[in-house]
Amino acid sequence: TSVDVLLDGDELRLPASDGPIVVNAAGHGFFRVDYADELRDRLDADVVRSMSTLERYALIDDAWSAVTAGAMSASEYLDLAQRFDGETEYGVWQALAVGLRGVRRLLPDEGPAVDAFRSIVRDLVAPVLAQLGDPVAGESDLTAKVRGLLLAILAIQGNDAASVERARTIYAAWSADPASVDAELAAAATGVAAASGDAEMYARFVDVAENGATPQVQLRHLHLLAEFDDPDLMRRTCEYAMSAKVKSQNAPFLLRGCIGNRTQGEIAWRFVREHWSAANEKFPRNTIVRMVETVKQLDRPEQVAQSEAFFSEHPIEQATRTLEQILERQRVNARVRADNEAPLRQALLAANGLR
Repeated sequence: TSVDVLLDGDELRLPASDGPIVVNAAGHGFFRVDYADELRDRLDADVVRSMSTLERYALIDDAWSAVTAGAMSASEYLDLAQRFDGETEYGVWQALAVGLRGVRRLLPDEGPAVDAFRSIVRDLVAPVLAQLGDPVAGESDLTAKVRGLLLAILAIQGNDAASVERARTIYAAWSADPASVDAELAAAATGVAAASGDAEMYARFVDVAENGATPQVQLRHLHLLAEFDDPDLMRRTCEYAMSAKVKSQNAPFLLRGCIGNRTQGEIAWRFVREHWSAANEKFPRNTIVRMVETVKQLDRPEQVAQSEAFFSEHPIEQATRTLEQILERQRVNARVRADNEAPLRQALLAANGLR
């Protein structure tokens, strides 16, 4: 049931009801909604399916914002996300993808808790991707986009071997004949090929970044060098960004992607600190703060302290306020990790009968 919400002082007062309540029905209001546990429990999968696209989008988007605000746990978010089974709308999946990536960052590289998370992702995504099937003539652009997004989520967050192999096959077909592959699947497959790629694939990406058929193809491959999950390749990418082979207007954004890499970001951030003077001399002034934007994702306590110490000695005078916002968000992310890392792991293990 969608109901009106009454403002009572500083609190929202809901009319009495025993059924499901959808706050901000139809998504007309410009505010965030955080449901109490009892009210959120009423929003089961059937209720979620009955909601409009905008209501579903707002529900899951607000939920991840509630996690970052400390009003909802990451495990509660993951439980809510599982109620979106059968979801096919691209906008809703964009919001889900943000939250699922955020949850993944709170987990260790490997182990039973990560395996449990990947299983949840596969159960949520695989049936919808299978339902969409292969591209067909005349389908909507949004259908094509959601298919590509789901393939990427399933392969990367779900660590689904069959999807990784499918993506590599698609990328190989695109490499041989770009016109033979659906554009959205090709884009997704390229990302998967990078995230799962080895040194041989890395060399191929560098070649396309330098010699690709169009500037768009070149830039896509250049920026995806930041997604390779290998410490040696990350160092090579950082060195490459500082070389004459990468345009000065592109290099800061490549380094930004490197710092944002979930497993190798610390390597890239160390490289940037060590080459700070050279970067400031080489790159446009307005790109320096953009280059370090993903420092906010380095959310360990020691990384927060290190960032604050570094920027106290190396201020970005042309973007003082933006840098303050980046460091503030880094502190928020560190709190999210501190609040959720252990409980999330324990919840995932408990759900699978493990400790």
